[in-house]
Amino acid sequence: MDDAAYFRALPKAELHLHLDGSVRPATVLDLATADGVPVPTTDLKRLRAHLEATEETPSLTAYIAYFQLPIAIMQTVPALERVTYELCQDLAADGVRYAEIRYAPWLHVNRGLLLTDVIRATLNGLRAGQAETGLAGGLIITALRTMPPDQNVTLAQAAGGFVGEGVVGFDLAGDEAGHPPGTHEDAFRAARSLGLNLTIHAGEGAGPESVRQAIAVGAMRIGHGVRARQDREVVEMARENGVEFDTAPTSNVQTKAVPRLEDHPLLAYFRTGIRVTISTDSRTVSRTTLTNEYLKVATVLGGSRADIWAMNLQALDGAFAEPALKSRLRREFSEAEARLAASKKARRQSSGNSATGRGE
Repeated sequence: MDDAAYFRALPKAELHLHLDGSVRPATVLDLATADGVPVPTTDLKRLRAHLEATEETPSLTAYIAYFQLPIAIMQTVPALERVTYELCQDLAADGVRYAEIRYAPWLHVNRGLLLTDVIRATLNGLRAGQAETGLAGGLIITALRTMPPDQNVTLAQAAGGFVGEGVVGFDLAGDEAGHPPGTHEDAFRAARSLGLNLTIHAGEGAGPESVRQAIAVGAMRIGHGVRARQDREVVEMARENGVEFDTAPTSNVQTKAVPRLEDHPLLAYFRTGIRVTISTDSRTVSRTTLTNEYLKVATVLGGSRADIWAMNLQALDGAFAEPALKSRLRREFSEAEARLAASKKARRQSSGNSATGRGE
């Protein structure tokens, strides 16, 4: 079994996944047509150029621009339910068994929905997708750095009302430059008091100081964190505190968090004891799957199957899920991986026996 087939068959966990960056292009066109949202073209192939970044995308700001059209069509309850449900299908088809899907509800109230309407709609889509596919996981509610702090407190309070119903975490994203996480400490405090786990985007659009600040306000998982490597003290701070870096190799190149995939610090972090995981970030915008990300880590970065398997288990361990669910999934993942390893061994033995027979 080659690496592509192995990683496709492997049960996987994905922790850093944006809903609005993972809408099917055909669904964007369908919903835009139904809701009268202007699109640059009705040709699906050409529309992809407005939804998918490339390695030539110059910056994080340019990367984020690809989210504008999906957000424009995600302004109704049926649309939010549909895109969440379809993402569950896409995850299951990719062999993902546990996923945490994140999005920013404040971006979906432009046509009159309340924050609670938005959260409830995505939860409905998630439940429908989980019922069909068996996918486990939850939603992470994302606050935006550029919004007034009191609005993010309101968001944290709204999200807290859905703890136990599928909302598992609270995030901060957006332009890191000039928007330190400490500005939104009241929102983090409210989120934690309501039972939400905390993750923060950092070290993607800004340097290691952004990561230091995120850890200081209580984030136990960092979205990306690739620029932390510019300061050994910050890397050591993360290692000592057991902070996890949830990376997305393709996206990290497209946003210019790293200049080339070959320069990605994922394996360097892993081999120095930093907890790291692999995600897609945005399946449509980065035109990727988790299987594809695993394959890139193997073929471009030189990660072994054992390395990637260990990172996959770290994703399960770092998930914002109940211990009983994580324990069950870990057992199921390990059993599935053992079957794959046994199948590989059996094929080798069969191949060896066949070669011996021909030699006789």
